[in-house]
Amino acid sequence: MITSQTLESFGYRVRVAADGAEGLALFASHREEIKAVVVDLMMPVMDGRATIKALRRIQPGLKIIAVSGLKSEASLEDAEEPGATLFLPKPFTAETLLEALHEVLHPEEEEEAGD
Repeated sequence: MITSQTLESFGYRVRVAADGAEGLALFASHREEIKAVVVDLMMPVMDGRATIKALRRIQPGLKIIAVSGLKSEASLEDAEEPGATLFLPKPFTAETLLEALHEVLHPEEEEEAGD
């Protein structure tokens, strides 16, 4: 909930799902307007890993930020293996979330900054 409130307060339009299955249905209904998805790796019904794989099948180029409170190599692997664009460990600040979203939505700006 804090994530959606943070994003909305910075002008993003947000859709929220309670679990992976609901998230997939929501994405399928609104895929033309959704540019990025934040997926918690630990969700009921359908976990984040399965959700990311399903989202990749629907739209291979979708920008996906995987988040998890479990700080381990396994969490990073759970995000990278199914194809998350970026992994963000919890807890994270509003600033870190906004930076991550900007990074996946505007990778060309990140490349220019690194030059």
